[in-house]
Amino acid sequence: MNKSEGQNPFDQQNDDKLILKVKKGDPYSFDLLVKRYQKRVYFLAYRMVKNHDAADDIAQETFINAYQSIKSFKTGYSFYSWLYRICVNLSINFLKRQKHLIPESQFEETSSPLEREAAGSDPSNHLALKELEQKIERAIDSLSPKYKAVLVLRIYEDLSYEEIAKTLKLSLGTVMSRLFRAREKMQKMLKEYKE
Repeated sequence: MNKSEGQNPFDQQNDDKLILKVKKGDPYSFDLLVKRYQKRVYFLAYRMVKNHDAADDIAQETFINAYQSIKSFKTGYSFYSWLYRICVNLSINFLKRQKHLIPESQFEETSSPLEREAAGSDPSNHLALKELEQKIERAIDSLSPKYKAVLVLRIYEDLSYEEIAKTLKLSLGTVMSRLFRAREKMQKMLKEYKE
């Protein structure tokens, strides 16, 4: 196996090479960046807005904004974090424009980690886990966008506190504070399951 075959798909050095080519006018290199990150950007947007069409639009807008601003991107920094910041900001703007929560009936059913875990267990356990998952999703959706953003990046994207701070351009203390408050709000909403 040669060296390029074993590279991490989110390799900053590889991203920097592609970005330099894009800055020199090579749109194919940007297509490679899109292919590398499109699924993760879409799923981040979906976790934030809980609407497939809106998430698709936000993901697309994220890459359009990134392409239009690529000349200002400084190589040596994480392109991945930069994309996430654009996506989270667009998602927060979308949520602020919404006057009410998106009705649950608009959600497409997908298999979740709790559902997959319960698939082999007894039916009553499966129903209890399904109910808990729905309550967790509703609790996350009810958080304000600033709390939801840090929680989604930490839980679903598994970013470190430092990565979240860079992505959202917040201080580390603000990230920790928002995560603490988000978790505290979630605990209050889910207190019946806290055993």
